[in-house]
Amino acid sequence: MTDVAEEMTYRLRVRGPMPATQGSPVGERIYWEMSEGTLEGPRIKARIAMPGGDWYRPGADGFGRPDVRVQFITDDDAVILLHYTGLVQMNDAFTKAAEAASATRFEDHYMRMVMRFDAGAPKYAWLNQHLFLAEGRLTGRDQIEYRIYRVT
Repeated sequence: MTDVAEEMTYRLRVRGPMPATQGSPVGERIYWEMSEGTLEGPRIKARIAMPGGDWYRPGADGFGRPDVRVQFITDDDAVILLHYTGLVQMNDAFTKAAEAASATRFEDHYMRMVMRFDAGAPKYAWLNQHLFLAEGRLTGRDQIEYRIYRVT
């Protein structure tokens, strides 16, 4: 049986959204910018190097589907790229917290991501060699926190 091990915490601040692409032949998208953020764990300490982006797709089923790409620089100057997708349940707890700029708990709504890292520095090769899953929550106005787990 496969297990997961908590590997790091990803905290970020978003900016946006831009107006949606309603009427697009490939479906509506809402763009959010990942303006600030950190990755912190026993084996990594990094910050967002430049803004990333989320081409978020709202769904008629009450779930949103993020498609995020963001760039990090570690405290020892390594570049790490992160691409993640997943599901965000837009239930009452999530909507009320987002409107009030307040926090949610991880168990208040379904916010799960598949995280895919790309690192060139040998010290961070482990990021390329494992699968990562995350659970998320809101932490305040335009702020999100993810607990990232490595699949062992």
